[in-house]
Amino acid sequence: MIGIVTVMYNCEKVLDIFFQSLSLQSYKQFILYIIDNQSPDKALIRSKQLASTCGFKTVIIENGQNDGVARGNNIGIQKALDDGCDMVLLSNNDIMIEPDAIEALLDGLNMHGSSMAVPKIYYYGTTRFWAAGGYFNKWTGLNQHTGDGQIDIGQYNVARSISYAATCFMLIRKEVFEHVGLMDEHYFVYWDDVDFVYKALKKGETLWYIPTSLVHHNESTSTGFMSDFSVRYLYRNLVYFALKNYSLPYAAYVLLLNIGYHTMVLAFKWPFNKWELSMKAYKEGFDLYRSLKKGLRKDFLI
Repeated sequence: MIGIVTVMYNCEKVLDIFFQSLSLQSYKQFILYIIDNQSPDKALIRSKQLASTCGFKTVIIENGQNDGVARGNNIGIQKALDDGCDMVLLSNNDIMIEPDAIEALLDGLNMHGSSMAVPKIYYYGTTRFWAAGGYFNKWTGLNQHTGDGQIDIGQYNVARSISYAATCFMLIRKEVFEHVGLMDEHYFVYWDDVDFVYKALKKGETLWYIPTSLVHHNESTSTGFMSDFSVRYLYRNLVYFALKNYSLPYAAYVLLLNIGYHTMVLAFKWPFNKWELSMKAYKEGFDLYRSLKKGLRKDFLI
C-alpha cells in the first residue's frame, strides 16, 4: 500500500484536477493523506467534498495553524507508516497526474532497486520540462532541475540514477524514513526536501528518475512565485542548509558566492525592497543555524 501525502494551503482552485487525476490512476492501492495547514481559502471544505465522492480512501488531518510544509509532510508520513503503508508518495496538489504515473513510478523503483523515484514533470499545459530529475551543482553548491524550460523531444527518455530531485512527486520506501528520519521542520518551507534527499543519499540511499511516469505541475500555487514569503524562506534556508550540511570551507565558498551575486548583480536588477528582504533573509539563516548549534531554539514556526 502507498500512502500519498500532500500538504494543503491556499490551494482550493487546484484540488479538483488533483483528485480527478488520482481517481483515474491505473494503480489503485493507495490512501491519500491530506494535511491541512489551516488554509485561508475554502480548500478544506472542497477537499472534504471531493473525498466523499472520489472512490479512494482519503484521510484528512486538520492542523490548528500553519505548521509549514516540512512538519505537514512529517505528520502525513508518520500517519501513513502507522497505518502500515509500505511506501510514501510525497506529492504536491497543484499537479495533474497521468493515469499510469503511479504504476510506472512503482515499476521503475522496483526495476532499479531504488530507494526513491521521481517522474518526468512538465510545466502544466505544455511539453516543457519543469524537471527531468536534477543534480547538485558543485560550483554553486545549489540544486538544479535537469531540463528546466526545455521542450521535450526525447532527450530525457532514459531512466537514470540522479543526485537530486524535488519532492513534488517522489515515491519513497518506508525503510528510508527508518534509516534517515523525517524532514527537518526548521526549514518550514523550501529546502526541506533538498535537505532530506541530500541526507538520504549521503547515507547510501538511491534516487532514480523514471521518464515513463509523467506529471504536470502548476508551480507556486500556494505561496506565489518570488513573493516576499518565497524570497524570505528561499534565502534564509539556503544559508541554513549550507551551514548544516557542507564543510565549513565549502559552505563559506557557497555563501560568499551567492551573497556576492546578490550584492553585485541583483542589487541593480531587483526592486530595493525585494533585494533588502533577501539580504535580511541571509542574516536570518545565519541566526537560525547559530541558535540551533547552541541549543537555544526548538521551534519551527514563522
